[in-house]
Amino acid sequence: MKHHLLPLFFLLGLTGCSHLIFQPEKNFYPIPDDLGVERQDHFFRNADNLLLHGWFIPSVTESAKGTIFYLHGNAQNVSTHLRSIWWLPHHGYNIFMFDYRGYGRSQGEATLEGLHQDVSAAMSYVFTKLPINKDNVVIYGQSLGGALAITASPQSEYFPKVSGIIIEGAFTSYRRVAREALDAWWLTWAFQWPLSYMITDAYRPIDAIASISPKPILIIHGAEDQVINLRHGQELFEAAKQPKEHWVIDNAGHNNVLERETTRRELLNYLQKLFLAPTS
Repeated sequence: MKHHLLPLFFLLGLTGCSHLIFQPEKNFYPIPDDLGVERQDHFFRNADNLLLHGWFIPSVTESAKGTIFYLHGNAQNVSTHLRSIWWLPHHGYNIFMFDYRGYGRSQGEATLEGLHQDVSAAMSYVFTKLPINKDNVVIYGQSLGGALAITASPQSEYFPKVSGIIIEGAFTSYRRVAREALDAWWLTWAFQWPLSYMITDAYRPIDAIASISPKPILIIHGAEDQVINLRHGQELFEAAKQPKEHWVIDNAGHNNVLERETTRRELLNYLQKLFLAPTS
């Protein structure tokens, strides 16, 4: 193949494709078993009648302080993303996390509009089917999950019952993230603008984040994030309305923000205050 044809083939490969956004994996990894995490399989259907799979991980304490509804990032599935939050049940918090359509054991193929429907279906399941205190639920979204927490969760009829939103490593715009990814590769650097316009910008977190108010929102970002630049988190914080907080975690990248014990303690303190506050 002639090298000057490579950008053309890359361009054709992007048409009708969203691999810059979604990188699902069906294979499950033994990470939960390695961590000694007991989880319960849950299945539920979305508006398209696709069967979605999730895990409920109950608090190991006698009574749960609250429930974390976790929206994971764009790659792999729940089995790998559990590594970030497996420790929360040991501190009194339930976790419910699920795979979007096309991920893990969930049926279908990932689309941005479809993922928004999936989040609504999962929220309905959390608030109507799980054995939890429905007044103590916080949404935590990482990367793509953070974007969905901003744009998808408010569409749910159960959003008024949510105690707060936490987003980690989230971005301002799908098209901007695609452009930055293309900019980082020498082969597509010159084509970053036309190629990025193949990515929908129908759901822009930067446009929607102000509507989260008066729900409290915490924006967390790793200072050394090489996947989603820190500027995204800063701009999201500026666009958000009060009450809001912004944590920049030194020496942390895109997927290891919660590895440090000090950050975990700060998050536990934040959650405790959040659940003590009345739901707006």
